[in-house]
Amino acid sequence: MARHAVARPFRASVAREWTRLRADPWDLAMLTAIPLALYLLTWWILSAGVARDLPLVVYDLDHSAMSRSLVRMLDQSPGLKVVLAASGESEAMRLIRERGAYGVVSIPAGLQADVSLGRAVKLQWAYNAQFPSYTGSMTRDVRTVVATLSAGIELQGRAKRGMALQQARAQFEPIRTRTATLFNDSGSYEMALALPVVFSLLHIFVTLGAVTAVGRELRAGSVPAWLAAADGKLAPAILGKLAIAFAAFVLQAMLVAILFGAVRGWPVMGSAVAIIAGTLLLITAYLAMGLFFVAFAPSLRTALSVCAFVTAPAFAFTGQGFPSMSMPFAARLWAEALPLSHFTHLLNNTWLAGAPLRYSMGQLGVLLLFTLGFGALGYLRLARRVQQPESWGQT
Repeated sequence: MARHAVARPFRASVAREWTRLRADPWDLAMLTAIPLALYLLTWWILSAGVARDLPLVVYDLDHSAMSRSLVRMLDQSPGLKVVLAASGESEAMRLIRERGAYGVVSIPAGLQADVSLGRAVKLQWAYNAQFPSYTGSMTRDVRTVVATLSAGIELQGRAKRGMALQQARAQFEPIRTRTATLFNDSGSYEMALALPVVFSLLHIFVTLGAVTAVGRELRAGSVPAWLAAADGKLAPAILGKLAIAFAAFVLQAMLVAILFGAVRGWPVMGSAVAIIAGTLLLITAYLAMGLFFVAFAPSLRTALSVCAFVTAPAFAFTGQGFPSMSMPFAARLWAEALPLSHFTHLLNNTWLAGAPLRYSMGQLGVLLLFTLGFGALGYLRLARRVQQPESWGQT
């Protein structure tokens, strides 16, 4: 009997919310088509995975066989594309300022002659540091090409002096570094950036869905009808109001997991239970946060503004683009106050790094606390507001 007393108001609240959504295509689209379109757009933008053919300029003052060989090697490097052999520094800088290229390799006059005489030669690599995501990989590729050319010249010189090739290699590089890439061996942006960005978009829509669903009842002054549908019980009314949004975003998270895990070939290497539980708690945490915002804000407009202020820049504090440990203390504190930061940590540790469930218990616990804390505060405040008609009707 007690279960029926709770279930019937809940179902009635769900039915009322579904009727409202069907009558409002825009709100329904904010729970369905619009988020899905943005997820796919984000994935499509980063689906190439690795940056290719980033443009650079070559300023060749030597015009020798060696300099032409260097230019060919630069152009053949997968991450680089020589777009111009500049005739002067002004022409090279013009292209840099026009963003037609992001760096310039300057080859000094007398390169081949100096190398033939055994003299050290320095090539200048100047790049536009305004775009570190571009020029970081370009710098690595330029250094690799120059080091390869330099090593080939040195080995050829030692071979001409009668040294065996194997011996020449051992003497030329007596200590070597063996690089081992962990977890994302291709260096793909698709997994490192696209997946966290998609979940960042999801958390924005989750919070917006909760704010809109409850806020429209307060703005329209339809609180009595809303509560009446749930037999006057606020808890089933709230849960029923948010149930459709919860189901919609859980389904979207499942589709994201299928896209990245099955279709794109990035399976969950760690605990699937941690990923599932973390995703569910991320959604409930931001539904509770949305409830908190709309319960304490004087109007729906204010609640939406607070929602945008908190969720829109949240990805910048997760440490995906800039290390959070290098941020100022206040920024790190704000990052810890955001459920998305804890979920992103769980996502990084579990999806590709292969961490077992016990490594994620801390993040799961924090996400649960966010859900319970914001949910309880939002409920208590809303319980007072539904008894204060003078606080309704605010735009």
